[in-house]
Amino acid sequence: MKLKLHHTLLFCFLLISNLVFSQHKRDTVSIPSPFLLPKFTEGTIVFNDGKINRGLLLNYDTSLDEMQFIGPNKEILSFAQPEKVGLVKIADRQFLNYKNFFVEMLIEGNISLCLRIHQKRFSERIGAYGGTGAAASIGNYSTYTSADGNLTKLTPREAVSYKTEYLFYILHYGKIKMILTPRDLYRYFPSNKELLKQEIEKQHTTFSNIESVKNIIRWINANEIKN
Repeated sequence: MKLKLHHTLLFCFLLISNLVFSQHKRDTVSIPSPFLLPKFTEGTIVFNDGKINRGLLLNYDTSLDEMQFIGPNKEILSFAQPEKVGLVKIADRQFLNYKNFFVEMLIEGNISLCLRIHQKRFSERIGAYGGTGAAASIGNYSTYTSADGNLTKLTPREAVSYKTEYLFYILHYGKIKMILTPRDLYRYFPSNKELLKQEIEKQHTTFSNIESVKNIIRWINANEIKN
């Protein structure tokens, strides 16, 4: 009887542990691919010297922070010299090269807004009851990404998840500058710091939400806020 009770308590403990871990991991989204777009899409590469390459199937790997394309043998390739690329257009989306990261143009205006989405990869060991254990970075794990976005060659009994980070930039007097907090905006617009601060508090601007940041940049442009 004691042995049966011990097994029952052990099972309940494992079940509760899995539930607690699942709730803790709600901000990490499990997805089948690290790519920004659902599929490789025809686009155009504009080089710094003015040359243009059209017709390649392109996508952005948000985990590796690389613009990638489908090669002649249907393999996924990265730019050998990304510093020579100035602009990439994929369908109706534009990506500017900033220190070999490609940031997407969200708003064009006196103050333009760009975004880089980065997804940090984690591995989770699958337990005996189908739950997952503590997450660890899998940068050193052997993986392969096929043309349809599927990841293979993972360590046995491991699942992959991604935690998304938004990194915002503005085009300010011809230079790309990162904005991670309201303080960055105050620093770039010192003569309008108090006015900007009031509007950010009014809008409840948060830099973890794309629309929220777009709204404050639209307000800056509409009110012709300058340095």
